[in-house]
Amino acid sequence: MNHYTWTYLGDNGRNYRVGLLHSPKTGHLVIYVGSKIVQIDFKVLDSKEYTFFIEDELVHINLERRGNEMYFTFDIDKETDTPRNRFRHKLERKYFYQLLIFLGAMGLLVAGIVIWGNNAKKSEAEKLDEMLAKGSEKTIGRVLIKKIDSNRSEISYQFVAGNETIISHSLLQSEPLILFVNPMPLEQGDEFRVYYSPRKPHLNKMLFSEPTPHQFELYKSRAVAKHNELNPGAPPGMTDCFVQTAFEFDSLRALADIYFQDTKPAYNLEHNLETYAKLTTNRSFLDKMEANCGDLKPIQ
Repeated sequence: MNHYTWTYLGDNGRNYRVGLLHSPKTGHLVIYVGSKIVQIDFKVLDSKEYTFFIEDELVHINLERRGNEMYFTFDIDKETDTPRNRFRHKLERKYFYQLLIFLGAMGLLVAGIVIWGNNAKKSEAEKLDEMLAKGSEKTIGRVLIKKIDSNRSEISYQFVAGNETIISHSLLQSEPLILFVNPMPLEQGDEFRVYYSPRKPHLNKMLFSEPTPHQFELYKSRAVAKHNELNPGAPPGMTDCFVQTAFEFDSLRALADIYFQDTKPAYNLEHNLETYAKLTTNRSFLDKMEANCGDLKPIQ
């Protein structure tokens, strides 16, 4: 006689002993739960399934014939439409939605931390660029320079937004006033594009890389004046043609080479007497000088 037992744990913590007795010769079968017999069957010599309830839980005991052997399994049915399974599925959905909400909240929290961390790492200039990128207007601003001492100057700028004149915050700069984005020195009254928020004009930025057309002419005049100062014997009109040709050849970089033609590389790595010599011996530049200035030669 084959005898198998299983233990089912109920909701109230009660243990139910489930047992099966089966004779391999006659096939007679008895299934019991605790002291109560729930199933009696005869001549069960092939595969068969028995279904019954323990409390409100639907369970199955399966007999499976495999050759000369009979195998017995005990399963809890969690799929059939029963009050217990409907409640179970409702509870599972509730837990699933709670898990989704939890994961969503965690995702938002992590995203918030990442965004906060990225914003914390951003410089004030980067934050200003992002704000202006969302919507800005442009106008012309003029540079204001206040001398602090022999080595420092205080730089600000002003522009008009609507009917209001806005003055930017001051920045301390060392001498000489040379910008990384603009090779020409900075002077009082220089004009550049200013981008500002129309709703909050105090959110603004001057782009020193965007001189106005008038400012380009000022740069040319300064290059002419500097060249005449260093080359007093230049023929009339020669310097103007020379500077204009240099500007057409390499824009502000060429004007800076002329302006700093007597400066040692130790004081200005980008524009100095060596870069000036390269400009005035450049074959393409000489050809352009010939075309623009007739038979006049570059001033050395």
